[in-house]
Amino acid sequence: MTAASPPALLEARGLARHYAVSRGLFRGKAVVRALDGVSFTLGAGRTLAVVGESGCGKSTLARQVTMIEIPTAGSLLLDGDDVAHADAAARKRLRPRVQMVFQNPYASLNPRKTVGALLEEPLAIRGEPAAARREAALAMLARVGLRPEQYGRFPHMFSGGQRQRIAVARALMLHPRLVVLDEPVSALDVSIQAQVLNLLMDLQQALGIAYLFISHNLQVVRHIADDVLVMYLGRAVEYGGKAAVFARPAHPYTRALLASTPSLQPALRRARVPLAGELPSPLDPPAGCPFHPRCPFVVDRCKVEVPPLRPFRGVTVACHRAEQI
Repeated sequence: MTAASPPALLEARGLARHYAVSRGLFRGKAVVRALDGVSFTLGAGRTLAVVGESGCGKSTLARQVTMIEIPTAGSLLLDGDDVAHADAAARKRLRPRVQMVFQNPYASLNPRKTVGALLEEPLAIRGEPAAARREAALAMLARVGLRPEQYGRFPHMFSGGQRQRIAVARALMLHPRLVVLDEPVSALDVSIQAQVLNLLMDLQQALGIAYLFISHNLQVVRHIADDVLVMYLGRAVEYGGKAAVFARPAHPYTRALLASTPSLQPALRRARVPLAGELPSPLDPPAGCPFHPRCPFVVDRCKVEVPPLRPFRGVTVACHRAEQI
C-alpha cells in the first residue's frame, strides 16, 4: 500500500464458505463451495462492485461481510478486527460498523411501523433516549431527501424510490463504516435508479463510508464503482480498478459480461464473445478452471488445472491464457 492509498477498511484473504447439502435419501451429502478462496481489499470511502451471474456467490459473500454467517475458512478483517474468528461478543460489538440495504424496498421495511419508528429502532435497541432518537431520525430523513412531515407515515404511502431512500436512511442510523448494497436499484425505474445512485455517491462523499455494491447491471457498476470484483462459481476470476477492468478485461468471462451490456457509446461497444451453456451446478463443478466448459479460448490445461489469481496489466486475473487473449 502506498502513502497515497486510502487505509484498508475490509480485507478478505482466501475467504471460503461451504455448505453440506443432501443429495437424496440414499446418496449422502455433498459439499457446495459457495465461496472458494476469495480475496480482496476495500479501502475506506471507496466502492467495490461485486458482479457475476446468479449463483456465483455474491450474496454468500454479503452474508459473510455482514456477519450473518461465519466463514468456513480464510480471514476477514474489518478495521483490523478479525470477523471470521471473532466470538459472539466481539461480533455483536462489530456488527454496527456494517449495515445492509436490500434489493426490494417493498419487502425490506416493516409495513406495520412508521418511518420514524423504523429509523429509531436501531437507536432504541442501543438504549438512546426518545428525544435524541427522534432528532437523529429527522436529521437522517433530511439527509436522504425526505421531508419532516413524512416521519409519521407508513411505508405503503411512499413510492419505490422513496422507500429505498428510507432503507438507506435506516442503514445509516448507526453511522456504519461499511454499507453492503445488494442490488439496491434493480427494482426501480431507470430514472429513479439514477437518483438513488447519485444519493449514494453524495452520502459517501459526505460521510466517508465504503460500499460493497452487488449488482448484475454493469452500467450501474460503471457509474458508481471504484474497483470491480468479478466472480464465477464461488471464485474471483478478475479483480482491479474499474478503469482497467472496463477498458481491457483480462478474463474471457469479464469480456462476455461486458459484451452483453448494451451501450449507446460506439467506443464502448465490443465484439461479442460467445458465452455458451449455463452456469454449472455448484454440486458438481467442473475440474480445472470453473469457466472452461463455456470458454471460447479453452485448451487442455484449462480442463485440469485451476488458474490462480495473478497480476496482469494492472488487474489480477485467474486465467491461464490471459496473455494470448
